[in-house]
Amino acid sequence: MRYYDVIGLIEARREPNGYRSYDESVLERLSFIEAAKQLDLSLPEIAELLLVVEGDSCTQVREVLHPKLTERLREVDAYLANLRLLRNRLVVATRRVAACPDNEASCRSECMLLGELRRVGHGRIEIEGAR
Repeated sequence: MRYYDVIGLIEARREPNGYRSYDESVLERLSFIEAAKQLDLSLPEIAELLLVVEGDSCTQVREVLHPKLTERLREVDAYLANLRLLRNRLVVATRRVAACPDNEASCRSECMLLGELRRVGHGRIEIEGAR
C-alpha cells in the first residue's frame, strides 16, 4: 500500500503519530486495483483507468476499458498459441529421446535432440512431426 501511495494510486492521511490512515474510498480503489491486476493490466494503465472510473460515465468507462481488455485478450491468445506449439515440439522431442536405444556406443544423430531439428527455408528451425 505504501508503494501505491508513493506512485499516486491511493492517498493516505497522516495521523499525528505519523501512521498512515486510509478511508473507505481507498479500500474501493484497492479493490479496483486488485481486480485490474488480475487482468494483467499495468500500474500506469490502472492509474489511467482510475481517473476514468472515478470521473466519467459508464459509457466512457466502457469506451476506454473495452479496447484495452480486447487487446490484452488478443495478446493472451497469441501467447497460448505459442505455448501450444512449444508443447507439441516438446512432446515430439520427448518421444524421440525416449525411443533412443540403450547401448554403450556413441549416440547417433537420430537419437539426439538436435537430430529432431531440421533446417527449413530462411534459417527457421522446425521439429519434425510438430505441427
